[in-house]
Amino acid sequence: MSRVRTESGVVEGLEADGLHHFRNVPFAASPFGANRFLPPQPVEPWDGVRDATKRGVSAPQQDDTTPLAPWIGPQETGEDCLTLEIHTPDVGSTKLPVIVHIHGGAYISGAGSLPAYEGSNFARHGVVYVTINYRLGIEGFLYLGEGHDNLGLRDQTAALAWVQRNIAAFGGDPDRVTIMGQSGGAVSVMANLAMPSSRGLFAQAISMSGCSVPSIDVDGAAKFTRQVAKRLGVAPTVEGMAGVSSDRGVKATTSAVGRFALGLVLGDSRSLLISPFQMVRGTESLPFDSLTAAQNGSAASVPLLAGTARNELIDIIAAVRTTAPALSPLLNAGLGRALKLHRAQIEAYRNGPRRIAKRSTLLEAAWTDWAFRIPTIELLEARTPPSWLYEFRWQPETFAPGLGAYHAIDVPFARDDLDMLLALGDAGRERLGANPPRELATQVHEAFVRFAQTGDPGWEPYDTADRQTMIFDTPSTVVPDAAGIEREAWAGKR
Repeated sequence: MSRVRTESGVVEGLEADGLHHFRNVPFAASPFGANRFLPPQPVEPWDGVRDATKRGVSAPQQDDTTPLAPWIGPQETGEDCLTLEIHTPDVGSTKLPVIVHIHGGAYISGAGSLPAYEGSNFARHGVVYVTINYRLGIEGFLYLGEGHDNLGLRDQTAALAWVQRNIAAFGGDPDRVTIMGQSGGAVSVMANLAMPSSRGLFAQAISMSGCSVPSIDVDGAAKFTRQVAKRLGVAPTVEGMAGVSSDRGVKATTSAVGRFALGLVLGDSRSLLISPFQMVRGTESLPFDSLTAAQNGSAASVPLLAGTARNELIDIIAAVRTTAPALSPLLNAGLGRALKLHRAQIEAYRNGPRRIAKRSTLLEAAWTDWAFRIPTIELLEARTPPSWLYEFRWQPETFAPGLGAYHAIDVPFARDDLDMLLALGDAGRERLGANPPRELATQVHEAFVRFAQTGDPGWEPYDTADRQTMIFDTPSTVVPDAAGIEREAWAGKR
C-alpha cells in the first residue's frame, strides 16, 4: 500500500511491480443534491485515511451491454463521480512529467477509470498518468444560463487545477502537465486550449481524433434546453431541472441522442457531429469556439500533437449494415444530402491516392474528413507552431483493405497495451486481428511518452510549407501533406 497526503486528506492506494495506483480520489464534491447544475464545488476534507484502492463510480449514463463493455463501458455509475485516478512510478520522486487523460464518449458516456485508459505503461516509462471523470449529457452540457454552462468542461478545469495543487505529492511536476484525450476527450482538449480558466493549468496537449467544430451559440443552446425541458415537463431553469432524478436525466440524454442521430437519415448536416451535446460558445467560460480561439492566438505557446484515424466513422456505417441493413440505403442517401459534396471533393476520393469507387466507402471517407481530419488540420494551421500531425492507418487483417483504421483503434497503441483487448477473446480479436503489430504499439507509445517528456514526439513539426505528417502503419513513415488532395478539395467548403 502507498499513502499520500492531498490537500483534503490522506489517500491510500495500491502498490505493485514498483508502481503506485490511486483510485477514486475526489477533485470536487458530488455534483448532485445541493450542487446540481452548479460549477464544481470544493471537496470536503476528511479525517483519517481514505481508501483509494477501489474503482469509483462513473458519471450517470446509459449502461453499455456490448461485448466490448469491459474495455470501453462503465461498470457502475453514481452521483459522487467527480474523481480521478493516478498511476505514478514513484511517490517519492519530483519533477516527473504528467499526463492528464480526458476520456471520450461524445459527452454522453465513458469514464477515466475504464480499463481502456489504464496508465501503468505510462508510469512504467516515467510519466505520472492521471485519468479524470466529468459530468455527461444533460448534467454536464445542458445550457442553463451564464454560470451554469459548460459544466462538464468546468469539471475538467477543476481537475486540472487539482493536479496543479496536488500532483507534486505523487511525484509529478505541475509545470510539465500534458492534457490528452481521444474523441470527445480530444474535443475537450481543443476546448481547454480555448478556455480562459484553463490557461496555465497545462503546458502541452495531445488530441486523438478530435474536432474543432462542435460548439453551439447561446441562443441555439437555450433552444435545445427548452426542448429537453419540455419533454421532461419542467421549466428550462436550474430549479426546474434540479427536480429531475439522475435516472430520468440519463433517459433524457439517451432520447436526445436518438433524435439527433435520426438527422443522419434525414440529411441534417448538424447530425454529422454525432452528439447533440456540445460546448457552448459566447459565454464567460468559453468566449470563442476552438478554431476561432486558435486564430485569436489562444494557447499559442502550448505544443500540440494531434491526429486522426484513417476510417473514423466506419464502425457506425458497418453497424447499420449489420443490424439494420434496410436502413443502409437511407443512411447513404442521408449522408449524401448532409455532406453536400462538390464535384472536386468527389473526384479527390475517386481519382486521388485512395481510388475509392464504392459510394458508401466514399461517403465514409468524406464524413471522416468532414468531422475529424480536416477540422484537426484547420486547427493546426490556425495556430502558431509548434504543432505535430499524425494519421493512424494500420488496420487488422479482419477488415477489407482501406476500411479498418477505425475510431479509437489508436488508443491501445498509444498505451502500448494490445493485450487488454485481446483478453476479451473473439470480440477483442475482431478489433485487432490475431497478431497485431506490437512494434507499432511500442512506436506510438514512445512518441507519446517523448512528447510528454520533451514537447517533441520525434518528427518535424507541422507547418503550411511542408505539412509533415507521421503515418503510423507497418512501416511508419513521415510524408509531406498526407491529406493534400482532400485538404485542397475541402478548402472553404465545410
